[in-house]
Amino acid sequence: MLAMTVYVGIDDTDSQTGMCTTYLASEIIKEFEEYDLIGYPRLVRLNPNIPWKTRGNGAICLHFGKGWGKKFPICRIGNKDYFAFERGNGNLSPDEFEEGVAKIVESHFMTDDRNTNPAFIIMSRKPTSSLYWRAVRGIVYLEDVKEMVSGNGIYRLYKNGRGLIGAASAVSWRPRDRTYEIITYRQGEKWGTQRTLKKSSVIAMDRKFKSTFNNYDYEEDSIAIAPNSPCPVLFGIRGDNPNDLVPAMSAIRGEKAQRWTIFLTNQGTDEHLVKRRIRDIAKNQSVIVDGTVVERPRRILGGHLIFRISDGDDVDCAAYEPSKNFREVVSHLREGDELTIYGSVRDKPRTVNVEKLQIHSLATIKKKQGNPECPQCGKRMKSAGSNAGYRCRKCHVHAKEGMAKRITVRRPISPGFYEPTVSARRHLSKPLKRIQN
Repeated sequence: MLAMTVYVGIDDTDSQTGMCTTYLASEIIKEFEEYDLIGYPRLVRLNPNIPWKTRGNGAICLHFGKGWGKKFPICRIGNKDYFAFERGNGNLSPDEFEEGVAKIVESHFMTDDRNTNPAFIIMSRKPTSSLYWRAVRGIVYLEDVKEMVSGNGIYRLYKNGRGLIGAASAVSWRPRDRTYEIITYRQGEKWGTQRTLKKSSVIAMDRKFKSTFNNYDYEEDSIAIAPNSPCPVLFGIRGDNPNDLVPAMSAIRGEKAQRWTIFLTNQGTDEHLVKRRIRDIAKNQSVIVDGTVVERPRRILGGHLIFRISDGDDVDCAAYEPSKNFREVVSHLREGDELTIYGSVRDKPRTVNVEKLQIHSLATIKKKQGNPECPQCGKRMKSAGSNAGYRCRKCHVHAKEGMAKRITVRRPISPGFYEPTVSARRHLSKPLKRIQN
């Protein structure tokens, strides 16, 4: 069967010990260079709470056909540039791509990792976008995806084949909000060795290219664009303007990249979050909940802070130690503060792990400044006992507990958005820089 254009989706080729699914995008582009790429390659992050994810739970999608319209650079391998087109049509068959894609997946995926279960799919039509929304916000099962894509293209599974879920979901994504990322890759002989990037160049790039985000962790004084895993990635720069990404990449000093690819992504969009009442939240969801603080923060082993909010039902919320100074903000929350919490739901104990929060209003806190004065002699009255008010020993005048002189305490926090330090943010979490702009 011939199709107008062809979509290639791949997922789950990486592991904690190596590889990166995004690396395969450049291999696919090189393998099928006689075809035109339509639009940017896509990097689609899915539900970050999935227990069996390999690392960042990201899948890729590439769209091939006969391109037309504006032509723009999307990849460089060595000294060779590759381009994509704004639009395209064609008369392609998924069969033309199957063996080439299989060769690349089979030669790159981490076969020894039990959590690596790759798959690819080659489709002539996109699945319904509901698949993406289910996959980014909930749990999707392999048999459901098989049924959904039946008769629409070709897929191949490896090991338990769970990667088909991400591969098909990446193809089904129809961007609403979007960002871009240029990912650079290392020379093969350097994989697994320490990366060497000049810190000052990352800071300078961050300050110059305002459309980029999450480049440097000023709180921790550390580079945020480079991963810590032994994967092929050298660094990645994320931003809202794809035209800024190549110049931003070129501003980084240190180890030289062997190749780079620009992706259209759903990173930094908050698309994993769904508005919920507290009674309706469930494990492995990422939620937005409104509530009032009913128990002030307490510190537990490890430096984590736990506080409780209520909207009629209660739930504990957690700010973990890696969020660093974000915990300082959380530590100043008090009963009566009204908030919106953005975070993921943990099952046992039932907790919302906070990704960011918005303070809508702060409770007024009064502090006792002194005992009331006697209305007859003007001297300070003495306590008459616990919750018994005050009395003047000379005049025998009594005053109620509420007559003590109190002043309003100045709160060290104010209404607004707050987020953890850069290094503690999730791929999908929308940074305040994007919210406020």
